[in-house]
This record gives sequence, structure tokens and C-alpha cells, in this order.
Amino acid sequence: MTIAPEILKHYPELNPAQREVIRHHDGPLVVIAGPGSGKTYSIVLRALNLLLLNKAEPHQMVLCTFTEKAAFEMRDRISTTARKVGFGSDLSELHVSTIHGLCNQFISQHRHHTQLGNNYETLDELTQLLFIFEHFDEIIGAPENDRFLGRWKTKWTAIEGARNYFDKITEELVGVDQLAASAAPFLRLIADAYRTYQATLYANNRVDFAHLQRITLDLLQDEVQRKALTSDIRYVLVDEYQGTNTVQEQLLLKLTTHSRNLCVVGDEDQSLYRFRGATVRNILEFPQRFPNCPVI
Repeated sequence: MTIAPEILKHYPELNPAQREVIRHHDGPLVVIAGPGSGKTYSIVLRALNLLLLNKAEPHQMVLCTFTEKAAFEMRDRISTTARKVGFGSDLSELHVSTIHGLCNQFISQHRHHTQLGNNYETLDELTQLLFIFEHFDEIIGAPENDRFLGRWKTKWTAIEGARNYFDKITEELVGVDQLAASAAPFLRLIADAYRTYQATLYANNRVDFAHLQRITLDLLQDEVQRKALTSDIRYVLVDEYQGTNTVQEQLLLKLTTHSRNLCVVGDEDQSLYRFRGATVRNILEFPQRFPNCPVI
């Protein structure tokens, strides 16, 4: 694929690697780039190049990053760049968001295929802790030998500790039945607590960030729902891919099962969200997911 003349005219300083990213043809692509190398800039120009060459309409493209601030900045960059190169079509239908935001959009459109009811509430990190506190007796239970779940001495450390395990189980797609059958007493206790927590979430029409993604993955694993969700998505571009965890990786792969047009950009030396289960393995092993995947 070529680079649109409008981009070459207004961005003559592009280096060879950036040009290669922008002109990449259909199919998967992984871009390894460190801070300050212009990787987000290259994603934005690639998106505009696809639009200028009529490879996609704005509503057929998804751009993901990992914070609301970064998503806002990317939207702003795209708008600025579009004006600079003279792209006059409406960009309001371009999907630029966090992965959580994208999941929330999908669930809102297909909620009747999930466990959630109308006007469900998404818990952030603080309200998730408060939710566990509110339902502490059901989820955590009474202490035994002065320890909650056999591990934590105080209620609040139990709430924080259990929340971290709940998120890890959901985000890393850990089999709860396997945990429940473990020889380790703590794993059996955390499995029971997780099941109660999950059931309590849905009973109260609540969802946390981790379950927001897991529910979307469940939708995408159903062939009928996947077709409904992805039939009009042609390109998916992901910034800071080294920050993804297992459920996010699987979600993005399912999202592009049909098109295979998944472009991921990141820095293999910098995993910003390891505390949230992110693993640099996702970007290192990405070429193995797609045979003959170009690496720039």
C-alpha cells in the first residue's frame, strides 16, 4: 500500500521505519519502539492514511490505548492531523478509547446477551473496594484463627488482598474450578470467595473493570455475537500493547479474527501496567500468533 500524497506533502520528515508503518498493507503488524520515537504519531498517520486511501470509513476503525488521558490526546492528534492533511469527512464515528471503554460500548449494545441488567454500574478501583466492604460478610466471611481467608489480619487488608486476587483470576482467565480443587487451602478459600463476589456483582447489577473485559470476551467467543460485534470493524490499532494482560490480548485477537488487521505498537522494555497483570510476553510473542507477521 502506498502513502497518500497529502501525508507525504505535510510530513516530509518521516523516517524509513515510520513510512513502513504508515504504508503497511492489510494484515497483522507489530511495531517495537521506545519512548519519544514517534510510535503514537505513526499510528495516527497510519489511521489517516487508511482513511485517505478509502481503505476504511471512520466507523470501521478502532484505536485503543490504556488511559482516558492518552485516548483524549490521541483523538486530539487525529483531529489536528486530519485538518492538516485536508481530510474533511466526519471523524465522530471513529472509535478511539481505552479497551475498557470499548468493552463498555459493546456490552451496552448487546447487554441482553450478558448477565447484566439495564443501567448497570461499572465499579472503579475505589468503588470496587467499597463494594467488597459492603458485602464483606458474604464474600470474605468471618476470620478463623484471627485470619480472614486464612491470610489477612484486618478487614481492609483482606478487602484489598482479595480484590487483587479477584482481578487476577478474571484478567488472567484462571479456571476457578481448578482453584477450588487445589490442595492448597488458601486457593480453595479464594475460589469460593471469588464465586460469591462474582454472583454478588451480578445480583446487584454491578461490574468491575476486569469483568467488563471478560464479559466482552465471552460475547466474542460466541460465533453469532462475534459476527454482530465485528462485522463492521476493518482495522484495529493498539498503542502501548506491552501493557495488555491475558484477557485483553484474547479480546483483541477475537476482535480481529475475520479481518486479521491488528496493528500493535509498544516497547518491549517497558511494561507500564505489570501491577495490573500486564505482561511484556504479549508483544514479544505477537508474531507467533500470526505467521509471517511483519515486525518494524
